[in-house]
Amino acid sequence: MLVYKSFETKEEQDEWIAKEIIKNLTEDELTTRDIIVINPNPLSTRNNVGHIRRLLFQNGINSHIAGVGYSPDVFYLNDHESVTFTGINRAKGNEAGMVYVINAHECVSSEQSTFGANISMNRNRLFTAITRSKAWVRIVGVGDEMKALEKVLDLVKDNHFTLNFIYPTPEQIKYLNIVNRDMNDNERRNIVQHNQHLYDILDDLKNGKMHREDIPLEIIEQFLKIFQGNNNGGGTYCI
Repeated sequence: MLVYKSFETKEEQDEWIAKEIIKNLTEDELTTRDIIVINPNPLSTRNNVGHIRRLLFQNGINSHIAGVGYSPDVFYLNDHESVTFTGINRAKGNEAGMVYVINAHECVSSEQSTFGANISMNRNRLFTAITRSKAWVRIVGVGDEMKALEKVLDLVKDNHFTLNFIYPTPEQIKYLNIVNRDMNDNERRNIVQHNQHLYDILDDLKNGKMHREDIPLEIIEQFLKIFQGNNNGGGTYCI
């Protein structure tokens, strides 16, 4: 069973999650081992789960972050009752009846920022988190990005959870593979910086601070060859 909700603030999201987990343990006859809380972005897991864990602790419920303070191989704690919180990487290969996917809004943005992930990686993280569930999934997030994800999930639900799509052409596949390729932080940082330089040049041309005659003709010709697909037999530039 799938439930998804958006919240205006992270505090509202965290309080809802804590209340639901308390209900699971006190009314729904679930055990702590039946619950996994997944934060899709592995880099923000520690910071993002702290408030929920404090709320649970205040209500007498222990929790832990998989791989933190214990052996990296430990996912569930067998010696005492404890709800497992985890990033997406440690969630792989583990399943539970109830899975909470928190901060799902972080899987929505397609911006390839210096510290972000591309849209393909974000979607894979969300898909992996959802598939950790044996029965129930709760997807929650914050703000406009989560509302956008809600609309997508509404469409999937209205279509009886069947995905229909137009298979891309070879040219489109090539473009998508390039745009969504895996990159490390340095590579993303370089692209962000280069794009900013191009925007600065464009603004200067528009504002008259720079003239097209200031750009060497050789550079213009090279750009034209690349964007028109004539660079040593290269493919078409797809947008």
